[in-house]
Order: sequence, then C-alpha cells, then structure tokens
Amino acid sequence: MAVVLADRELTAYVQAHPWARDALGTPVPPPPDARPVPRGTWPGAAAKQIDGSWTLRVDPAAWPLKPGDVLSDGTLTWTVVTALLKSVPGYGAADYIAVVASENPPEVP
Repeated sequence: MAVVLADRELTAYVQAHPWARDALGTPVPPPPDARPVPRGTWPGAAAKQIDGSWTLRVDPAAWPLKPGDVLSDGTLTWTVVTALLKSVPGYGAADYIAVVASENPPEVP
C-alpha cells in the first residue's frame, strides 16, 4: 500500500449547501465571484495529471466537500469537480478525501 504524504496546507472555501431558495422554491446559487470565508486549513497533497486536471488528497477533517467548493494552498486555487471520502479500515491515520479538481486561473487585482 502506498501513502501519499502531505506536501502543502489546503484551505477549504465551502459554499453554503443547500443553496437559498427564491419565492418559487428554486435553488439560487451564490454570485460566481462570491467566495465564502475559509472553513479551515488542513494538510494535503496535489498532483497535476496529464489531461490538465488535478488530483488532490485532503485530510478527512475537511469533509464534506462538494462540487463547486474551492481549495487553495495560498499559491494555487482549485475548484472541486468530485470529492470522495476514502477510509482504510483499521488504519484511520490513512483516511483521506480524494478530490478531482480544475485549476482556477490566477486572480487579477
């Protein structure tokens, strides 16, 4: 069994789930430029894939992560595409969240 060691600290910016609803009951997403306050910072790892996507490993304390949430290491920022909580029976220290994400372009001041 291989264990991917943490190589950075990842901060989670999590959108409110579920979204607020309008008068007709339709979910209303937040504005696209709205970034919530950070929920916390945890150890993690990130690797760029051949197809340009990124795979990230995040401490399970960051769970739940949903598509559209944002992770950042202070230099790079990613938007979560999928997140799956992985647990290793009998070895809780090896548990992690497997994230596939897309890299966000740098913010221009």
